[in-house]
Amino acid sequence: MITKLLRGIIQCMAYGLLALMKTLFFILVREVTLRKQAEARTKELAQREAQRRMNEFLNVASHELKTPLTSIKGNIQLMGRRLRSGIEAQASVSSSTQTIESDEPDQATSFLQDAGNAKNMNYLLVETKELLERTDRQVSHLTRLVNALLESSRLDNSELKLRLEPCEMNKLVREVAQDIQYIYPRRTLHIDPSEEDLIVLADMQHVKQVVVHFLSNAHKFSPLTESIDVVVQREDGKVRVSVHDNGSGIHPDEHNKVWERFYRVPDIEVQHGSEVGLGLGLYLSRAIIEQHHGSVGLKSTPGAGSTFWFILPLSNEDTAS
Repeated sequence: MITKLLRGIIQCMAYGLLALMKTLFFILVREVTLRKQAEARTKELAQREAQRRMNEFLNVASHELKTPLTSIKGNIQLMGRRLRSGIEAQASVSSSTQTIESDEPDQATSFLQDAGNAKNMNYLLVETKELLERTDRQVSHLTRLVNALLESSRLDNSELKLRLEPCEMNKLVREVAQDIQYIYPRRTLHIDPSEEDLIVLADMQHVKQVVVHFLSNAHKFSPLTESIDVVVQREDGKVRVSVHDNGSGIHPDEHNKVWERFYRVPDIEVQHGSEVGLGLGLYLSRAIIEQHHGSVGLKSTPGAGSTFWFILPLSNEDTAS
C-alpha cells in the first residue's frame, strides 16, 4: 500500500516536473523568438534609418555638387558674352578711329578720349573680375566637398595617414582664423590665445581642417551681426580649442548625433545663403582628433548658441615645462 502511494507520488512529481520543463521550454522558445523578432525589428529599423540617411545624403550631395557646377558654367558663359561684347566694341572703336583719322584728325583725338568708352571698358573689367572671384569661390566649395568625400572614404578603409610634426596651437588657430576672415570679411572673429606657446605633435593640415569645420559651422548657423569667439587654453597637460557662436543652439538630444556621418540637425536654418554641406564635417573632425588621441565635445542650449571644442595632448617637451 505504501509502495503504491510512493509510486503515485513519484509519478505525480515526474508529471509535474515534465510539465514544468515543458512550460520552461515554451517560455525559453518564446523568449528566444521574441528576442530574435526584436533584433530583426531593430535591425530593420536601423537599416531603414541608414537607408534614409543615405538617400538624404545622395539628394544633398547631388544638389551641393550640382549647384557650384551650374554656377561655374553660368559665370563662364556670362564672362564669354561680356568679353565677346567688349572685343566687338573695341573692334568697332578701332574701325571708327581709322575712318576719322583719315578724314578729320581732330575728331579722332576727341573720339579716343571719349570718357564713355573708357567707362564701359572699365565696367567690363570690373564685372569680369567679380565673375572670376565668384567662380573661384564655387570651385573652392566644390573642392572642399570632394575632399570631404575622399577623407570619409579613407577613414572607412583605414587609409587616413597622419604626418606628425610639432605644431604651436595658437599660431595654427590664428592662421585658420585669418583664412576664414578673408572668406567672410563681414564676420567678426575674436581670438583669445593662451599666454604661452602650446605645442602638440600633430598633422598640421588635418588639425587645421578641424578648426575650419568648427568655424565654418559657427558662421553658417549664427547671425552675421554676432561674433564668433575662439579660445585656446592649456588644461591638465592638454590643449583645448573652443569655438563659440551665438546661433540658435542645438537640443541635447542631438548632441551625440551631430558627430555621426551624414547627419544634419533638423529644423536649423542656415544663415546668409551658406552651403548646406554633406553632414561630414563634424564626423571627420571627431575621427581626426581621436586619431591624435584627443577628444571632441559640444556644449549647447537652444536659444543660447553652441560651443564646439576639441582637446589634444601636449607634446612631451611642452608637458614637462
